[in-house]
Formats: sequence, C-alpha cells, structure tokens
Amino acid sequence: MRDDDGSNASSPDMRGKPANIESRRDGNSLVVKVAGEIDLSTADQLDVAIREAEKTEINQIVVNLSALSFLDSTGLAVLLEAIKRDRRDGDRLSFVPSKHEAVTRLLALTGTAELLE
Repeated sequence: MRDDDGSNASSPDMRGKPANIESRRDGNSLVVKVAGEIDLSTADQLDVAIREAEKTEINQIVVNLSALSFLDSTGLAVLLEAIKRDRRDGDRLSFVPSKHEAVTRLLALTGTAELLE
C-alpha cells in the first residue's frame, strides 16, 4: 500500500529513512557506516564519503552496509565505481553486506552480491 506521498506504508522499516553516513577510524581501518536509504537523492553523499576515505593513508576501508535498508541503481553504481577504483588503486576496500531484503534482492538480480561481500 502506498501513501499519497509515495512512501510504502506496509514496509516502514524500508522506506522513509534518509541516508545516514558516518565515517570513523577503528584501529587500522576507516569504517564508512551507511544506514537508511541510498537512492538518487543520497548517492552523492555516499560517493563523497567513500572518496574522502580513499584520500587517507589508511590501509583498510570498510563500507558497512549492514543498516542499509534500500539501494537503487544510482547507489549501486557508486559502490561499483568504488570497487573499480579500488582494484586499480590498491585493494583496500571491503564491505559488510546488508541483510535487508530490498538490498539483497537488487544485488541478486544484478549479479553483484559477490562483489559486496
């Protein structure tokens, strides 16, 4: 069921939560924790956070997607571009995958789940 504002009222845990992206140092790693929804309106925030982490000298960057409840193709493109840069520039990027069905379904449909594990 959709509300007039386009939100999905039957899935309150998957819609209506704007992106919350936080970066913090954890020992020898820099963790970029992503929560809520990454879509056309928030993908640029994720891109900036990952690129800022890439500018550091830290050997391990962990993108924690465990609290990510929604990801659209724009957000997926940001993650795939980060993987491409990482393979070219140093292989220091890893992911904690989301367990939310909307995200896992997108990754399964696009054949990209293995890349974000």
